[in-house]
Amino acid sequence: MRSIIDNPTIVQQKAAEFDLHKFVFLKGPASSGKTSAALLRLQNLIEHGQTSTLVLVPQRSLAQPYQRFLRENGYFEGERVSIQTMSSLVRRMIALFWPLISSEQIYAHPYEQPRFLTLETSQYYMAQIVKPMIDQGSFNNITLPLPRLYTQLIDNLNKSALVGFPHTEIGSRLSSAFIGDIARQNVFADVQQAISQFRALCLRQNLVDFSLQVELFCQVIWPNRTFQKYLNNQYEHLIYDNAEEDPPYVHDLVAQWLESLQSALIIHDNHAGYRSFLGADPASSLRLEQHCSESFTTDDNFISVEPLQSLGVCLRDINNCQPSSELLDKTIWFPPVRLTFFPELLEELTKQIEALRGQPGGQDKKIAILAPFVSDNLRFSLTHQLEALGLQISLQKPSAPLRDDPAIKTLVVLAKLSHPTWGLKLSFPEIAAGLTKVISGLDLVRAHLLLGDIDPDKLYFSELPEAKVSDRVSEEITRQYELLRSWLLEIDPAEPLDGFLSRLFSELLSQPGYLFEQDIAAGTSTAVLMESFRKFTQSLDQSLQVDRDKSAKAFIEALDSGMIAATYLSDWETKPGDNVLIAPVTSYLMRNEPVDYQFWLNVGSKGWYERLEQPLTHPIVLSRHWQTGKLWTADEESAYNQANLQRILSGLLLRCREKVFAFSTEFNEAGIEERGQLLTLFNTLFRKALRGKQ
Repeated sequence: MRSIIDNPTIVQQKAAEFDLHKFVFLKGPASSGKTSAALLRLQNLIEHGQTSTLVLVPQRSLAQPYQRFLRENGYFEGERVSIQTMSSLVRRMIALFWPLISSEQIYAHPYEQPRFLTLETSQYYMAQIVKPMIDQGSFNNITLPLPRLYTQLIDNLNKSALVGFPHTEIGSRLSSAFIGDIARQNVFADVQQAISQFRALCLRQNLVDFSLQVELFCQVIWPNRTFQKYLNNQYEHLIYDNAEEDPPYVHDLVAQWLESLQSALIIHDNHAGYRSFLGADPASSLRLEQHCSESFTTDDNFISVEPLQSLGVCLRDINNCQPSSELLDKTIWFPPVRLTFFPELLEELTKQIEALRGQPGGQDKKIAILAPFVSDNLRFSLTHQLEALGLQISLQKPSAPLRDDPAIKTLVVLAKLSHPTWGLKLSFPEIAAGLTKVISGLDLVRAHLLLGDIDPDKLYFSELPEAKVSDRVSEEITRQYELLRSWLLEIDPAEPLDGFLSRLFSELLSQPGYLFEQDIAAGTSTAVLMESFRKFTQSLDQSLQVDRDKSAKAFIEALDSGMIAATYLSDWETKPGDNVLIAPVTSYLMRNEPVDYQFWLNVGSKGWYERLEQPLTHPIVLSRHWQTGKLWTADEESAYNQANLQRILSGLLLRCREKVFAFSTEFNEAGIEERGQLLTLFNTLFRKALRGKQ
């Protein structure tokens, strides 16, 4: 097996020698070769016949270097190496050791099989608790879309499990840190009531949400001697990468586990912790260093050029930095003219990318276009303009409501059309728009003609009004419409929804004359919708699972309400030919994927560093490092924002090979003027550089 590193550094060599350095803590900044050292250690373990190694990562996307290594060397995952997140390991162990949990009599029906909840299905059950509470006046001083209200409540439960305090303390912890209108204090009592009722519902119905998975594993399974013996037989060696992105409970378990392992390598990324809003705790990760016999630090950088590293140092300590104009010219580019509106930004961005591509070797350069938030409009505009240049685009989509996906929205419309017994109404414009998304060449005007005088209360699809359309709609479009109409009207209502979707896509929508033909994205969306439905039905009680019509209707209703999708790994994958990645900043950082050029959009936005507004939860107040009863003040918020900005800037610059292109406009997409800290920071840099020239 060829070594994965041609000239490993001394630190990488030491970290890879599992027989000499058994328990190693390796820390350093991004792009300093830590994961490469882990791969070299993994290679050594395999070559020396070690067959029980666990590679632990906080998020599935971070497993890709290890999966790629195994594929390229002809190994199957699980053959000698298991690559998992702690969440996947916990879920698997709970299913395997359920009899152990049953013996504790925690659930009302301990000897029945558990039903695991996803984020989507957790929202479905949380809605059953919250909606009656809202009807009775609860949460009356909070203005939030229902899906966001559900997810913040669920997030509170998860935080209590990840950090390790009772869920019964959530309301009081949030209330004790809150500064503001006293009337708002009542909402934390509502939060606690909803959370307690949700937990009680789970225990009555054998539901296992994420918070219960963690608690059951930590409190019941992990301390059990039988489980410990099983675990030790499964794994003898551990490689734990990006430990700083995991919550404290994982660090607690790993610290205890080290005593039973033959070797371990724990990797910590300095200045990271991008998933703090999900419970990531870099300070907790650093505790693992004291449990290792050796600790190595690497300060190398194999990606970023020296000027970019200098810029990063300057941005971290702007008060004590005197940047030169030469440094700024080499590292960062701003538009030469002031941009007023967002379309001007897109035009200038396209020009710069086209210019880069025209340089020698520019065709092979990798580009990341980054913004705090990537709206559908921005994604569409960028994709349209860049594909016109012949570029291959990769889109990073974080978790979002399934209903926002255009293909899924169309599939839901067609499912409702073919199942009138659900009683889920569709407006005339929705039906017309749905038809234009599936029939090639059909526009809204002709779709209205085809639909005729439709009566949604009786039959969604009327007979074709031939006299009105024969002169204005082509024969081909009319034929495709009739084929679609007859196909939908002839389906078996008892057919499971996932089977219906599969047949709809394969038998009709992927055929010539329909817009899903050779559309890989539409096929992926169909598969995601089917998978989501299967997970949803698995969480329902037996009576609903058997009644396919009711379970399908419940799923579609949940979608319509804005149910959030889990992140699917395919959303993180980049195809080999892709030149440009479009992604939100935090999502990009969690890819750990360097590029040649970075384009930062909307640098005046506060979204670069501010937390999303979450009136019902708080990642810092519900962490281990917050003193209960301490108030969260404006000073605390400012310090958090400053640290967050520094962390993000450092991570971005360390993942950039050549140069950053920064864009701002006087007015953002919504027409609002923005002047955030990042723009102020850049203005300060340029003013200092100008003074230095004088």
